[in-house]
Parts: sequence; structure tokens; C-alpha cells
Amino acid sequence: MTYLRLCAAFFVVLASTVALSPLAKAQSTSSSSAYLYIQIQGPEGAVYGLSASSTGQLSPISGSPFKLAGKIIGSNKLQSLTMGQDFLHSYAVASDGAIGSPLSQFAFFGGQCTSGGSAVEDAEFDHSGKLIYVLLQNGSCAEIQSDDINLDGSFGPAGQLQLNSMGGDFVGLPSILGNETLAFSDISSGHYSSIYGFLRQLGGVLQTDGAQTLSFQGSANYNPARPDASPVGNYVVLQLYPGDTNPPQIGSFTTNSDGVLSSTNTPADMPTSSLENPYSTFSPFGDMFVLYADNGAGNPGNGIEVYRFNGAQPLTLYKKLLTGVPIDRVAWDNSRHLYAISDAENKLYVFTVTLSSITEDTEWSIGAPFSMVVASSVEPSGACPPPAINGINVCSPGNNATATSPVQINAAATVGNGVWRFELWADGTKIDTVRGSDLMDTPVSLTPGLHHLTFSARDTSGDQVSKAITVTTQ
Repeated sequence: MTYLRLCAAFFVVLASTVALSPLAKAQSTSSSSAYLYIQIQGPEGAVYGLSASSTGQLSPISGSPFKLAGKIIGSNKLQSLTMGQDFLHSYAVASDGAIGSPLSQFAFFGGQCTSGGSAVEDAEFDHSGKLIYVLLQNGSCAEIQSDDINLDGSFGPAGQLQLNSMGGDFVGLPSILGNETLAFSDISSGHYSSIYGFLRQLGGVLQTDGAQTLSFQGSANYNPARPDASPVGNYVVLQLYPGDTNPPQIGSFTTNSDGVLSSTNTPADMPTSSLENPYSTFSPFGDMFVLYADNGAGNPGNGIEVYRFNGAQPLTLYKKLLTGVPIDRVAWDNSRHLYAISDAENKLYVFTVTLSSITEDTEWSIGAPFSMVVASSVEPSGACPPPAINGINVCSPGNNATATSPVQINAAATVGNGVWRFELWADGTKIDTVRGSDLMDTPVSLTPGLHHLTFSARDTSGDQVSKAITVTTQ
């Protein structure tokens, strides 16, 4: 792609230096598909807001840069959250993406792991944007604090999970399945990692399910690391290091309702990355998987790799981007834009990634990037919205539809005090249960023929809603 370097470029000035500027002619973004927030110069640095159009072009948000307390860690379109050493903070977000006045702050309530010094490691939203998980860690002691986020920006303590009995030197922030029922993390000690599973309880609190015994061909020869849970279906991608050496192979695993991981991938058909010690992220649609790495400027194993995700089948490499460039952060929006930041290059790159092509939309210069948050202003086209009143919305399969097994179930429920149990019955037999989430997004195996499916959701008060459909499988 050819750029008109700094020609008529818009630029933002901070302390007489250029903090952000496009490396091409800035274009109008009359309608926004996402809001991008980039914090510079550390956890107390300014936060610059950019509005992204449907074509991936960026323009500054009114009032940017914003001065917030602590590191920006996420946004659910209503509030932006930051994390300091002692508090979570929430800020109002206007309809144009501008971050406004502070709404609330909430003290971390960790136990043993916060005694004797700072223990805050990282934090993340669940997929609903209504609950945040904070990882607190001191040495081999770790806790995961669960906090509700109310509509007014206030916080409520949902609970915490003490992990110090696990041992290990480092606990990774759990990666949560799209249906919110399970999560997975790695706990490392020295060069070796163990994959731990978590069950999400009523109210969102995570309960450890213990170390996973992985089932796949040649498992004894690999060190598994950095599980990444899919936003669609019951899949988890693991990085598998042969003999604990770089580069890793990438394996797709299926999890059952109890969190047991298994894979039909083999050493012969799992792709081998060219990146060393990469991090990863799924696209919101669950059809793309990205690896990215920063091993230091001039060292091998840097860049981005985009893979097609094929469910339980092995991933396939789609395209390599920015080979050799150290990449520190990537994020997606719901319009298939991929944002990537290189600290070494002081640059932001924006790509559009579709099933048929990958194009670079724009490139910006950034002074001392530190943190990046993307908040989509549109929902994924595949998302199933819950009904506005009590009831169940079944997005797929359609009533009286003909489908091939396994049948992809995509449904959402609304009931009283929030969904406690969401069940799927086929011909009078319960075949799936989701706990603590209003979404059901999972493939189910059905024998050929006509089937009567009943969806049932209830809250803790006993209020219940249901919906029945008919589907024919081939």
C-alpha cells in the first residue's frame, strides 16, 4: 500500500511533541464502527481516543486526549475502566466515544496475595461487559477477584478465588469461553506450564477445576501454554512447545461441559508457527486466530500470523503480516478490523481481515504506546441478542430448518433476575446446560431425522421461560 507520508496529516500535540499522527492523509469517519483508546507513557499517561470507520480509517474523538487514573483496561461502550495499584475506576463514555467524568472507584479486596506489597497483575471483561476479573499475584500466590459492573458505573464484589494452593511461579489471566461457562489459564513454573480449567459459578465467580490432563497424539512430548478460548463454540487453542523449545505448534482442542480438553489434531497436521513465544487472540466471530510476538528488535520470531480457525480441525495459516516487526498488542473490533501496535516502531497498524482478503487500511505514528483498548459500537453479525422482555431468542437453527450434524446452536434468553441455568433438550433428553450466562452458543450432535428442541432458562427465584422448535438433521 502506498502512503502520502504526512501530507495534510492531522496530528495531536502533547508537550510540544507529536504523540499520534497518521502516516497517510486523514480521512473523514462520518460513521463509527469502533472506538480505539491508546494510552501512552505508562499507567498514568494520557489516553488518546480515535473513532474507526467501517473502512478502518481513524479520526480523533472530541476532547481527546483524556486524563484518567491508572491503566486503561477495557470499555463496554457505557463505561471505560482503569486499574491502579489499589482501585478500579469507572468513567462515563458518551455516544461519540468521548470519555467523561469519573463514576466510581472500588478497592481491591484481595487476601493473602495482596499482603506485603502490590499484587495487581491484569484484568479483563467477560463477554457480556457486565463483569470484570482482576488477577492479583504475589510470588506463587494468586487470586482472581470478580466484580460486577452496574449500569451507573458502580462496582459490586461478586467474589474471589484463592489460587495459592496451585503453586507455580506465574498464573496467566484466564481466557473465557464465549458462552461464559468455562475458562482456562496456564500456571508456569520455570520453563514448564500446566493448563488449569475453571468453572464459572452463579454470579460469575470462577471455581478452579484443577490441572488438565491433555488428550492428543504425542502429548508427552509437548509443553502446553497460553490457552485461548474461542468466543464461538466449545474450543480452546493451545500453544504446544515440542521438547519445551521454540517455535510452538498450534493445536485446537474441544472442551466438554466439565472442562475436559481433548484434540484430534496430530503433530503431523498441527501448524508450526514461525514466531517465538507469541501471544494470541481470536476474532469476535471465532473464524480467525492471530498470533503476535515481540522478541526484541532485530531478533527472529517477530510479527503477526493470521490463521483460519476450523473448529476441531487443525488451524490453517492464512497470511503473515509485518514479518520481523516486534508486535506488542493486537485487538479486533466487530467490523473485522485488526489493530496492532509496535512499541519498538512506535506505530499503530490497522488491517481489514475478511475470509477472502487482508488489506492494510492505515498506519499511525504513536509516541511511547503503553496500552490499547478497542470498544466496538456495533455488534458482531453472528451475535444472538437476548429479547427485550422475558423470553428466548433462537437465532440458529431456524424453526423447521434442515441442518447437518453437528448443529450450531445460537440462542439467548432473558428472565427475571438474570439467567441462572439455560438448558437445551432434544426429544425429551437434556443435551446441554449453560450456567450463569444468557447465551448458548455451541455445536450439538444429533442423529439423522426429525428432532424437537426445547430451550429452557430460569433464574434463582424459579421464574422460567422456554421455547420449542423443530429441526431435521441429515
